[in-house]
Amino acid sequence: MTNESKELFIADRVRALATVVLTRRDDLAVAETKQSTGLDYHVYVEREDKPMRLAFGVLLRGVSSPVTAEHANKVLGPTIGQFQGMRKFTYPVCLFFFTMRDEQAFFSWLAEPRVTDAGPKLVHHDQANCAPLTDELLDGIVEQVVSWYDAVEAVLIA
Repeated sequence: MTNESKELFIADRVRALATVVLTRRDDLAVAETKQSTGLDYHVYVEREDKPMRLAFGVLLRGVSSPVTAEHANKVLGPTIGQFQGMRKFTYPVCLFFFTMRDEQAFFSWLAEPRVTDAGPKLVHHDQANCAPLTDELLDGIVEQVVSWYDAVEAVLIA
């Protein structure tokens, strides 16, 4: 297998694994947006009780060999640099990192939504802080995104 075909295989597999993870939740819709935004996916949280469209971006990366979270953080250094070179996103963006051999999945915020006493903030990170991507963590990610949009809505619509 050539390096190019190996990279294409990994990229296709990473997209498939990310889709499986994200579509486990009935309230998430996934759209491929690489061409228009530079991000692989935009994920929409479907909430009929909200007039705002709740979305977060996902950047996907993968490698063939197993890694630890600490090693993933190091491997993702160039990706974080590339992300910082992109425009500043005004909505939450995260990174999913997969390994092929044992199907490990990791998560890190790139543009993290936070709600503080001063209001909603979007913190752009300059390094990866990978954690295992589990269903429970995905639930927490979605809740964090929804809470941030709720805080943004409260500021915008008074």
